[in-house]
This record gives sequence, structure tokens and C-alpha cells, in this order.
Amino acid sequence: MNSRVLALNSIAPTSGDCVLYVMSRDQRVHDNHALLYAQAFAIEHKIPLVVVFNLFPRLGVRAREHFSFMLEGLKEVANELDTFNIPFVLSFGDMLAQIIELSTKLQPGLIVADFNPLRGVREVQKSLAKSLEVAVHVVDTHNIVPAWIISDKQEFAAHTMRRKLHKQLGSWLKEPETLKKHPFSYSSKLEAPDWQQAEALINSLDACGIQHGFTPGEKAAKNHASKFINDSLAHYSEQRNDPTSESQSSLSPYLHFGQISALRIVLDCMRATGHEPLLLHEPRMPRAAGNNPLHDGVDAFIEELVVRKELSDNFCLYSTSYDSLDGAPAWAQKTLTEHQDDPREHLYTQQQFESAATHDDVWNAAQYQLLKTGKIHGYMRMYWAKKILEWSQSADEAIKTAVYLNDHYSIDGGDPNGYVGILWSIAGLHDRPWFNRSVYGTVRYMSSSGLEKKFDTAVYIARWS
Repeated sequence: MNSRVLALNSIAPTSGDCVLYVMSRDQRVHDNHALLYAQAFAIEHKIPLVVVFNLFPRLGVRAREHFSFMLEGLKEVANELDTFNIPFVLSFGDMLAQIIELSTKLQPGLIVADFNPLRGVREVQKSLAKSLEVAVHVVDTHNIVPAWIISDKQEFAAHTMRRKLHKQLGSWLKEPETLKKHPFSYSSKLEAPDWQQAEALINSLDACGIQHGFTPGEKAAKNHASKFINDSLAHYSEQRNDPTSESQSSLSPYLHFGQISALRIVLDCMRATGHEPLLLHEPRMPRAAGNNPLHDGVDAFIEELVVRKELSDNFCLYSTSYDSLDGAPAWAQKTLTEHQDDPREHLYTQQQFESAATHDDVWNAAQYQLLKTGKIHGYMRMYWAKKILEWSQSADEAIKTAVYLNDHYSIDGGDPNGYVGILWSIAGLHDRPWFNRSVYGTVRYMSSSGLEKKFDTAVYIARWS
């Protein structure tokens, strides 16, 4: 079996009446190994292929704007699949119930699903595999190296993940096959996607008010990636940690919704620059050499796109406590507990944080950036989360506040990267103990004076406040 594929039950796939691909995390037609795997099996057994997406908008605190972005991308998916003679079904409500009902109707010989390390989706997929007498296979087309292949345990830190990726990445950096026009049509009539019902459901949700400025969909994602590679990659290594510059890729919304694959971005970076990433040759963090800014940019970008992103999936796969203090390393839990009763110079409620009503102008500017655009610059996200710890009654409360603000406002909220970033900042995940101090204990500290050494904070404050 293809090692991107994980069987969730012991039932052997059969020809059945079709193959059913349950699209969820990876909302694209091209560079989609799950779709390719489903099609290959369907063609081998000369049966139709059907794609279903289940819309269940009551997901935590996610806002209307997130679902609107997703829905527009799904419309593009449906139209593109139609050109490949692959019907797209849109279902609504409880995912487990809907997929069971659709499976009963379509009688697939194989169900294929996207890999997702988050516990809610995994529980649904496991229940689906137990509830149906149908083979259920999960395909990791989100990571370059499948999460269960790169490691069978929770990795200690970025350097341990980097060593494993160094050994395995080269064999997975392969151009995906091309989707074919499917030669076997589904004979029975399937209901066309009810986009009006979908829009009505989404419009019933609370809006968070962000104006993210991203054009949704696979085509827009590829255009965005191409523009970043051509215009900004050469400046990425030097300027990516400067929140006053425009040097970050801003690809996270497209990656989160699976409208583009990390594999495609890496292949395009290599093709455009003629540079093989340092990660393929050395298991160490890249440092800008200054000799070739474009190559330095590729190396620094691969560190974020591959090492840090796959480390986040690894953590969420092997720790179900990825959004609470229970997921933090033991040393961090101990030191934060020891300092829980330390006096705080400032204390704020979740509502005050949400309203950017703190004493700290640069923190408020970061929160305003989130409220206005659905994004915080990556460097400022660390400071933003650490100060929530400093100004909250406890680390538990700080994590809950940061998770709420990130998932409700950030266009890429509800993602492993977000949960890992919050736990890194607040609770020392994938980090080491530092100097002991009030409130933080030995968790790494950040100060506004430290920011001033990195970039012009006055410019950042003026822009967002």
C-alpha cells in the first residue's frame, strides 16, 4: 500500500459501485494525493469516483468570514472537478451521520479521507471506519512527508524533527501525478451542490469583522505563491522578522484550507531558484550566509514551511492536549505552577484583550492587526501570546484566551500551527528552560524593549493603531 495511505479498518477495498472521497482538510483538485489515490483505485476497478464535502459550520468559535473564504474555494473545486467528470456532493450537518447516509446510498467499495491530526476529525474518521462495512483509508496530502512516516512519537523540538526530515525529505519531494478525466461516469442522478443553503448557513454565524484581503481558491493560491517566490523570496531571510516589512509569504490561509499544497510550493521554489534546500544536505537550522539572498530565502522559508509546519502536525497527532496546558512539557508545567500566584503588574480580562485595551501600545497594535486583517505578523504573534500569559491570572487562562482570539479572528485559525505557536509562547513547547523570572518562571520571556532592537515599533504602532 502507498505509504501516504493509512487504513483505518481491516476491511479490504472492493469494487463496489464507486469510490467516495471525503474531502475536508485539502480543498483542491490538483497536487492532491488523496484524490489521486481515490481515482487510481476507481480506474483500476472501472467504477465512478464521487467527491463529498460536508459543511458543518458550528466549529468552535470560527467566524462567518472563515467559512465564506472556504465556500468560495469549494465552488472552484466543484467546477474544476466537473471538467474531470467527477461529481461533487455538498452535505450539511453532522459529518458522521451524513457520510454514513451517503455511503448507504452510493455503496462505495472504498472511502478515502484527508488526514487531519486534530482530535475531532480523527474521532469522526475512526467512528466511520467502525460503523461501515467499507474500507476507510486516510491519505496525508497536507504534509510533504506523511506524519506517521516521519515519526511514530511526539518530537522533542524542531532540531529532532529537522534531523528526521533531513533523512527522508528527498525521497518525498516528487512531482505528483496528474489527475485524469475520469472515464467512468456516475449513472444515477446526484443532487447538485446547494450553494444557497450553504450561504444561508454561513450567514447565520457571527461575523468577526476582519477584512483579510485574500482571494480564495486554488488558482488564487498558486498566483499568490508565484508572486511571493518572484517578488519577496530574496528578502525573506533578512526581513521576515520585521513586522513593518511585507516579506512574509502570507500563504497560511491557503495552506490551512488546503487550497495549495506545501509540496507544490517547495517544488516551485526549487524550480524558480535552481536551489536545493539546505535541509536536503544538512540537518541544521539555516543561517543567512549573505552570499546569495535568494538561496538564503529558500532555506529560511523551507524551515518554516516544512520543519515547523510538520512539527506542528506531529505534536497534534501525538498529543490530544494540543490546546491546553496539559500539552506543555513537564518542566514548563512545573515552573508555571510554581509562579502562578506571582503578582501581576497588569491583569486583563478576555474582553479587554479582545478590544486591544491594554497599557502596551505595541501589543494593542498586534491585536488591532488581528481584528482588522485576520492576521498577526509571525514575529509579533510570539510577543502577543507571551504578554497574554504575563497579564492573565494563570497559564491556563492565558492559553484559553489566546486560543479563542486566534481561532475566532485569524483567517488560519483552528490549525495545528496556531495551537503549537500558542503553547510555544506561553508554555515552553519545543523550547528549553531559560532564566527564572516572575510569572514566566523559566519559560522564555519577551519584552517591548527587545522588539525595539529588531524593528521600528513606532512605525508598526502607527500602522495598526
